[in-house]
Amino acid sequence: MDKLKKWRRAEISRIRGDMDRLFDDLCSDFDLPLMTCRITGDLDLQQKDDILVVKLELGTINPEDVQVSVLDRRLIISAVVVDNGSAQSRMHQFRKEIRLPCIIRTDEVQANFKDGVLEVHLPKCPKQSGQKVEISRK
Repeated sequence: MDKLKKWRRAEISRIRGDMDRLFDDLCSDFDLPLMTCRITGDLDLQQKDDILVVKLELGTINPEDVQVSVLDRRLIISAVVVDNGSAQSRMHQFRKEIRLPCIIRTDEVQANFKDGVLEVHLPKCPKQSGQKVEISRK
Protein backbone atom coordinates (compact mmCIF):
# COMPACT_ATOMS: atom_id res chain seq x y z
CA MET A 1 0.00 0.00 0.00
CA ASP A 2 2.86 2.40 0.65
CA LYS A 3 3.76 2.29 -3.07
CA LEU A 4 0.46 3.88 -4.13
CA LYS A 5 0.86 7.26 -5.75
CA LYS A 6 -1.28 10.12 -4.47
CA TRP A 7 -2.59 12.07 -7.47
CA ARG A 8 -2.80 15.83 -7.31
CA ARG A 9 -5.82 17.71 -8.62
CA ALA A 10 -3.80 19.21 -11.49
CA GLU A 11 -2.75 15.75 -12.71
CA ILE A 12 -6.32 14.46 -12.59
CA SER A 13 -7.60 17.57 -14.42
CA ARG A 14 -4.94 17.15 -17.12
CA ILE A 15 -5.84 13.48 -17.66
CA ARG A 16 -9.53 14.36 -17.69
CA GLY A 17 -8.88 17.05 -20.32
CA ASP A 18 -6.91 14.58 -22.45
CA MET A 19 -9.74 12.04 -22.26
CA ASP A 20 -12.32 14.72 -23.12
CA ARG A 21 -10.32 15.68 -26.21
CA LEU A 22 -10.09 12.02 -27.28
CA PHE A 23 -13.87 11.60 -26.98
CA ASP A 24 -14.48 14.91 -28.78
CA ASP A 25 -12.23 13.77 -31.65
CA LEU A 26 -14.10 10.47 -31.80
CA CYS A 27 -17.46 12.27 -31.85
CA SER A 28 -16.23 14.60 -34.61
CA ASP A 29 -15.05 11.65 -36.74
CA PHE A 30 -18.56 10.18 -36.66
CA ASP A 31 -20.45 13.50 -36.86
CA LEU A 32 -21.87 13.04 -33.36
CA PRO A 33 -22.60 16.00 -31.03
CA LEU A 34 -19.75 16.94 -28.72
CA MET A 35 -20.27 16.11 -25.09
CA THR A 36 -19.71 19.61 -23.70
CA CYS A 37 -21.37 18.80 -20.39
CA ARG A 38 -18.06 17.19 -19.39
CA ILE A 39 -16.35 20.58 -19.25
CA THR A 40 -17.34 21.19 -15.63
CA GLY A 41 -17.80 19.19 -12.48
CA ASP A 42 -20.74 19.13 -10.11
CA LEU A 43 -22.19 22.29 -8.67
CA ASP A 44 -22.33 22.39 -4.87
CA LEU A 45 -24.60 24.80 -2.94
CA GLN A 46 -24.11 25.28 0.80
CA GLN A 47 -25.51 27.72 3.33
CA LYS A 48 -23.18 29.33 5.88
CA ASP A 49 -24.99 31.68 8.25
CA ASP A 50 -26.54 34.34 5.99
CA ILE A 51 -24.39 33.57 2.94
CA LEU A 52 -24.97 30.99 0.22
CA VAL A 53 -21.75 29.47 -1.12
CA VAL A 54 -21.69 27.87 -4.57
CA LYS A 55 -18.69 25.81 -5.68
CA LEU A 56 -18.12 24.59 -9.21
CA GLU A 57 -15.06 22.68 -10.41
CA LEU A 58 -13.87 24.20 -13.68
CA GLY A 59 -10.59 22.32 -14.08
CA THR A 60 -8.28 24.04 -16.54
CA ILE A 61 -10.79 26.63 -17.78
CA ASN A 62 -9.37 30.15 -17.72
CA PRO A 63 -11.37 32.19 -15.17
CA GLU A 64 -11.41 35.12 -17.63
CA ASP A 65 -13.61 32.98 -19.93
CA VAL A 66 -16.24 32.53 -17.21
CA GLN A 67 -19.25 34.80 -16.64
CA VAL A 68 -21.15 34.86 -13.32
CA SER A 69 -24.54 36.62 -13.11
CA VAL A 70 -27.29 36.91 -10.53
CA LEU A 71 -30.73 37.72 -11.94
CA ASP A 72 -33.74 37.76 -9.63
CA ARG A 73 -33.36 34.50 -7.72
CA ARG A 74 -31.16 32.76 -10.29
CA LEU A 75 -27.41 32.23 -10.40
CA ILE A 76 -26.04 31.80 -13.92
CA ILE A 77 -22.50 30.56 -14.58
CA SER A 78 -21.44 30.31 -18.22
CA ALA A 79 -18.31 30.17 -20.34
CA VAL A 80 -17.10 29.89 -23.89
CA VAL A 81 -13.81 28.04 -24.24
CA VAL A 82 -11.82 27.94 -27.47
CA ASP A 83 -9.41 25.02 -27.78
CA ASN A 84 -6.59 25.76 -30.24
CA GLY A 85 -4.63 22.63 -29.33
CA SER A 86 -5.24 20.59 -32.47
CA ALA A 87 -5.12 21.34 -36.19
CA GLN A 88 -8.53 23.00 -36.02
CA SER A 89 -10.00 25.24 -33.34
CA ARG A 90 -12.90 23.94 -31.30
CA MET A 91 -15.33 25.93 -29.26
CA HIS A 92 -16.94 24.50 -26.12
CA GLN A 93 -19.57 26.30 -24.13
CA PHE A 94 -21.52 25.56 -21.01
CA ARG A 95 -24.16 27.22 -18.89
CA LYS A 96 -25.27 26.24 -15.42
CA GLU A 97 -28.29 27.96 -13.94
CA ILE A 98 -29.74 27.35 -10.50
CA ARG A 99 -32.70 28.82 -8.72
CA LEU A 100 -31.62 30.33 -5.43
CA PRO A 101 -33.67 29.66 -2.28
CA CYS A 102 -33.87 33.36 -1.37
CA ILE A 103 -33.30 36.91 -2.59
CA ILE A 104 -29.62 37.90 -2.83
CA ARG A 105 -27.88 41.24 -2.19
CA THR A 106 -26.47 41.39 -5.71
CA ASP A 107 -24.15 44.33 -5.00
CA GLU A 108 -22.22 42.21 -2.45
CA VAL A 109 -21.75 39.00 -4.48
CA GLN A 110 -18.11 37.83 -4.67
CA ALA A 111 -16.53 35.19 -6.90
CA ASN A 112 -13.09 33.61 -6.41
CA PHE A 113 -11.16 31.11 -8.51
CA LYS A 114 -8.49 28.90 -6.93
CA ASP A 115 -7.02 25.53 -7.93
CA GLY A 116 -9.59 25.02 -10.69
CA VAL A 117 -12.60 25.66 -8.43
CA LEU A 118 -14.94 28.64 -8.78
CA GLU A 119 -16.45 29.73 -5.47
CA VAL A 120 -19.28 32.28 -5.42
CA HIS A 121 -20.42 33.93 -2.17
CA LEU A 122 -24.02 35.18 -2.27
CA PRO A 123 -25.12 37.26 0.76
CA LYS A 124 -28.78 36.68 1.52
CA CYS A 125 -31.15 39.63 1.96
CA PRO A 126 -32.65 40.00 5.42
CA LYS A 127 -36.00 38.33 5.77
CA GLN A 128 -38.78 40.49 4.49
CA SER A 129 -41.47 41.13 7.06
CA GLY A 130 -45.01 41.35 5.82
CA GLN A 131 -47.37 44.10 6.75
CA LYS A 132 -51.13 44.07 6.93
CA VAL A 133 -52.74 46.72 4.75
CA GLU A 134 -56.00 48.26 5.84
CA ILE A 135 -58.64 48.71 3.15
CA SER A 136 -60.48 52.00 3.33
CA ARG A 137 -64.02 52.57 2.05
CA LYS A 138 -64.83 55.47 -0.17
